[in-house]
Amino acid sequence: MGMGEHTHRRPGHGTRPDTVGASGVGRPPGTMARMTPSALDKAAAEGFALDLRTVLADAARALRGSKRVLVAGALAWLAISVAVGWITLVLGVGTELSSALGILATAPLTVGLVMAGARRAAGEPIAFADLWAYRSVTAHAAIVLLAGLLVVIGGDALMGPLASLPLTMAYGLFTALALYLVADRGLPAGRALVVSALLVRHRWGALLLLQLVLAALLALAIVPLGLGLVWAGPFAIVAQGAVYVRAVGLADGPRRAT
Repeated sequence: MGMGEHTHRRPGHGTRPDTVGASGVGRPPGTMARMTPSALDKAAAEGFALDLRTVLADAARALRGSKRVLVAGALAWLAISVAVGWITLVLGVGTELSSALGILATAPLTVGLVMAGARRAAGEPIAFADLWAYRSVTAHAAIVLLAGLLVVIGGDALMGPLASLPLTMAYGLFTALALYLVADRGLPAGRALVVSALLVRHRWGALLLLQLVLAALLALAIVPLGLGLVWAGPFAIVAQGAVYVRAVGLADGPRRAT
């Protein structure tokens, strides 16, 4: 048996007034729209092709017409984060616990956003309602996100913020595909982290360069009163999704983690 099993209906099928169509956004050249579990195993073992310019071109092409859904989702995510932060501040909750509660509260939407980016990169339509379609994997997604928080807190406590920065960056880089694997392939959190590391080890240099480019782009977008984030934020989301699609393609739909 391969990397994932149980399949659900893919959101976004059917005609809806708020749906972003795939018109004009073909599948990226050389990308498989679907990949079997055995092929996923093979990609983890042998690697995949990843070209920075092609990924950025995929993201720019897929972004056309999809910013409204992604920006609305990002604003909803920000509203939830602010609400949780305000509530925990009023209750006098510590910083670490407040961060953990924020991750748990936003996990469903976080997964929805990353999968929306992947689906647009694959040339598929998205709608705002689709951002909430991955609730079945929320628990495993939250574990993936909380594991990253523990690495940051643990690294800071043991080595200090500056000395632990390389460890934190390496962890984030090698687990970059874990959320996609939980949502799209139905992998449990632990296995998703391992498979993500196996995939990234083949192309970690190119992926690191992409992350630096996106970070610089987001930093520049903040300069004009943050208005550039309306474009740069969705672009970064779709670019990350394009990496996942080029790495392993998309499965048949949202899956329940086993």
